[in-house]
Amino acid sequence: MKPILDRQAIQDALRQLSAALAAATLYSTEHQQVRALVPQILESFARLLSKQSELTFLIVKKDLLFDGKPLERTPHSERIARLLYARNIGFIRFYEGLDSGEIELLLRVAVGLEEAALFNSVTPHIDYGEVDTHDDRETVRPIARFEQLTDEELKNIRDFYDAIGDKDNLDIREVSSVIAGFAAAFQQEANPLLALVPLRREDEYTFTHSINVSILNLAQGTSLGLEEQLLHDVGIAGMLHDAGKIFVDKEIIRKPGQLTDEEWQQMQQHPSRGAQYLMNQEGIPQVAICTAFEHHMRYDMAGYPKVPEGWQLNLCSQMTMISDTFDALRTRRSYKEPWDFPKISGLMLKLAGKQLNPYLTMNFLKVLEGLGEQIIESGISLSADAPELSEAELATRHVCE
Repeated sequence: MKPILDRQAIQDALRQLSAALAAATLYSTEHQQVRALVPQILESFARLLSKQSELTFLIVKKDLLFDGKPLERTPHSERIARLLYARNIGFIRFYEGLDSGEIELLLRVAVGLEEAALFNSVTPHIDYGEVDTHDDRETVRPIARFEQLTDEELKNIRDFYDAIGDKDNLDIREVSSVIAGFAAAFQQEANPLLALVPLRREDEYTFTHSINVSILNLAQGTSLGLEEQLLHDVGIAGMLHDAGKIFVDKEIIRKPGQLTDEEWQQMQQHPSRGAQYLMNQEGIPQVAICTAFEHHMRYDMAGYPKVPEGWQLNLCSQMTMISDTFDALRTRRSYKEPWDFPKISGLMLKLAGKQLNPYLTMNFLKVLEGLGEQIIESGISLSADAPELSEAELATRHVCE
């Protein structure tokens, strides 16, 4: 009789595999974090294979089935399914005797560095089958404008941010489909500026700003040709970059004047506290945790938190700095009026090479310049009635704390 495996043990093995895939996508398959996870993955699979000589997983779009039965959909299982499905892998089977080299090849195939056909020749303990090419790919509803969100999707987003505000446990699945919808629209050449959320009340700023940074991250990622899973994670990172502000006194965030030294010290703690909070949440992409920690470090590393010499900023953090700066400048706040696109562009070019990555900044402005022209032609302004403010007038407050 075939033994019944503990499905929690299967989920634990998948969680380790997902963590390695996230690190491999964010950095490389040679990164020390990936190398550290490979033995753990191998040990988990070896324990399962000691009880059952082969393990078969079917991939059905975003779902994994084990021995023909659906596994609970989690952010980890969904990541694995998405990546394997993108490589046209319809099932994957592991046999007793699996070794670390085969796990490493699996990671390289999943992130698109190797062809799955290599399984046929160099991995005696991994077998696979392809997705039927006639099978219809999952259709994601494109969301080109914020107004196209359904009432249920809006409720899910608000519930998600309410959970952050309450320092509660997060269910990333609530917003994952929305991110996928925005990404799908932008890949179809929809104008992401039209999806930016209008700020109606001052107390909505954190909510709308975070969504806008997510949308602008997706616009950048699309222009850079990021693959689907990484593009999705970059969007999630934008939504969560300021999670640490839940640990900052609201009066400090809303204060119209310059912050005192004590208030500024508290504000500077929000990246590290946000990263710690996200690390304790299930299924948050590693790139989102890293971005929450790094999004104020600056391109020249003169920002905060302070880190050891030689620290390498990840790409998403640098993209998020740019999205964060742009949206903060275009938005009316208690301590500043909105700027128009030419004025924003001028300041961002001055910041390029110092606060912002110069290459990503030029790409961002080039993308938005064309999109802005489309908006102007259709009679919509990027920022209504933007006044002419000098940098001295704005200097009473940091733009992107």
